[in-house]
Amino acid sequence: MPVVKGWLFDVYSSGDGMVIWLITVENQRLRLEDNFAPTFYIEGPSTRVMPLLSSLISKGMTLSFRLTEKQELFSGEWWPVWEVKVYPATKLPRVLKQITEKESDLQVFNVDLPLSWRYFHEKKVFPLAFCQVEYHPREQILNWEVLDSPRDTDYQFPPLTSIELKMEGKDVNPNHGKRGALEVRLEGKEHLLEVEGKELISYLNVLLRRYDPDIIFTHWGDSFLLPHLMEIAGRGQIPLALNRENNLRLFHRREHSYFSYGQVIYRAGAWMLRGRWHLDWENSFILAQAGWEGLLELARLTRIPVQQLARTSTGTGITSMQLATALEEGILIPWRKKQPEDFKSARDLILVDKGGLVYRPVPGFYEGVAEIDFSSMFPTLMAQFNLSPETVKCRCCAPGNSSGHRVPEIGYWVCRRRRGLVPKTLELLLEKRSCYKQLMSKSSDPEQKKIYQARQVALKWMLVTCFGYLGYKNARFGRIEAHEAVTAYSREKLLQAKEIVEARGFRMLHALVDSLWVQKEGVSEQGVSEQEYQELVRILSQETGLPLALEGIYRWIVFLPSRSFSRLAVPNRYFGVFFNGEIKVRGLEVRRSDVPPIVKKAQQEMLEYLFAANNFQEYRERISGARQILEQYLEYLKEGRADFAELVITRTLSHQPQDYQKNSLLAIVSRELSGRGIKLHPGESLALIITDSRAREKSDRAQAYVNIDGDRAYDQEKYCELLLRAWEPLYFPLKGNSS
Repeated sequence: MPVVKGWLFDVYSSGDGMVIWLITVENQRLRLEDNFAPTFYIEGPSTRVMPLLSSLISKGMTLSFRLTEKQELFSGEWWPVWEVKVYPATKLPRVLKQITEKESDLQVFNVDLPLSWRYFHEKKVFPLAFCQVEYHPREQILNWEVLDSPRDTDYQFPPLTSIELKMEGKDVNPNHGKRGALEVRLEGKEHLLEVEGKELISYLNVLLRRYDPDIIFTHWGDSFLLPHLMEIAGRGQIPLALNRENNLRLFHRREHSYFSYGQVIYRAGAWMLRGRWHLDWENSFILAQAGWEGLLELARLTRIPVQQLARTSTGTGITSMQLATALEEGILIPWRKKQPEDFKSARDLILVDKGGLVYRPVPGFYEGVAEIDFSSMFPTLMAQFNLSPETVKCRCCAPGNSSGHRVPEIGYWVCRRRRGLVPKTLELLLEKRSCYKQLMSKSSDPEQKKIYQARQVALKWMLVTCFGYLGYKNARFGRIEAHEAVTAYSREKLLQAKEIVEARGFRMLHALVDSLWVQKEGVSEQGVSEQEYQELVRILSQETGLPLALEGIYRWIVFLPSRSFSRLAVPNRYFGVFFNGEIKVRGLEVRRSDVPPIVKKAQQEMLEYLFAANNFQEYRERISGARQILEQYLEYLKEGRADFAELVITRTLSHQPQDYQKNSLLAIVSRELSGRGIKLHPGESLALIITDSRAREKSDRAQAYVNIDGDRAYDQEKYCELLLRAWEPLYFPLKGNSS
């Protein structure tokens, strides 16, 4: 039988099984099939389960089943359950529907995973795994052998080819208005397809067949471009060759809005291909934050197909890793979470629901300050202290049963008898991120450093999310008591660090959950301070039992006050420059997404000019030069020379346009677009220009950027006001330095 080596590129269900696309070491695209039978479990007496399964078989379902044992998550007990396999895989949803409708009180497990995820988990393979595959000449897989591992840090990818599609014109959402011709980027060159209708689809099909790309990158492809092209193809009755396997339809997931952590979030729909990948730069958090290398790193770890992972949250990624851990450990995965939050009195809630510790700084200008960070503090605490939904307040170590150790301050007990599912999952993420950081520090190759940086950033987002999901009520492996235990440990460790810092003769200026800003009076020379601060970090790591790192030593740093209360600092609003020249800015306009580009550019220039100062005296001397930069930008705005692209303000809809009660600029623009027949969704972002904020006619106050033309003027006074607002924090240290 033929044997081939290659990378697992794509997996999806079709017909009687799963379709597998490999990219071979000879650079061939090979389509194979696998008769995959997904597995689920039923817990219940044989007198009820056997007749149910027999009934399904009599209706033409092909099933195999046997009695086995699996572990229940929260109790740790091994339950007798019925293991059921379904042939073919595509019949699984129908089987589960009939079981849950007929016997709704039976407990079923491992049932609601997408088939492609199931395939990766149950076959123990992963996206872009390097494999050796034996297959039948009729393209049927006979045997797998995976030749690399998600644990690997030094791995290779196949040579992937790509094409990029976007609409000509302004780099804004084409759903909101004007749009130009289709732009195609191919082999480093841009081609403008200035044709329409059947001609456009025919020409695009020629390009797709000739170059046969593995990946189609788009801008606004999910929400506009692909639906637009398919509509044209449908009208002209010409099939659009987006899929590599053309007899299949594209997979579509509808758009939706939801409320989370105090804000409305919009997720555009998704259009995913078969045998190729479609990746939309405007519809992928992971691509935006960690880039291409970060996306592929997470796909290997989470075992989620690349197209789906690009459009999902890192929370879904960590859940998928937890599912893999559960399957490997023989733990049953509940269909619907039934673990309620423990009852708490008002007094208990005040005690346990405190979150992380914040020690506010006194606003002012400080020199010779070191920033010391706990490395991945919350995930490290979860791993070190075995904090997981089934281990916190576990049944086996309840008071009176054993001497399970207690969580500081809140008194929850933690299991000593078994390792939690969440800590087991986090070990790999923590290990790999630490490894990538070490590789990055040792590498002398700039390109390789970028790759390691992208991968460790992707892992950072996974680690950040794992803490939030631990307390998320709908998370499959979430429990609020475990979340509360993590924050209790974090408060304890930060207070312990504060005591150590002050005992060693340092002053703690600021602390924010997992970071410390400390200063030693009279120490400003780089060499001396570096040595002393490194020794402090070593002692802190030793005493707290957690890894810490010296983020850097600031030549100077400014902690800023609240705009409403000048004596009260905002914990995450500061700017400073390290001795090595690196800068750090938090909470200023230059870091915000809803500030016009011209304001961000002006503030950035002023900051860079001020960052050349070595101390407070030099900062004072350079402030006049920063003021001159401000005056130049103010003059530029007042003379009306700014381009509309420099003035774009991005705001996010929290309601449907008709539901806004006040005539804010966002409400005015959203109603304008809605009146033109454009469908808008809560959580969606709009780009607008302030045209005349004081106009009596509401529609004249602002306009959508996508539709604005050269005949309109912008509100010079309002934009100057925004610019002056960006100047205020830079001038603040001269109003009265508290250091």
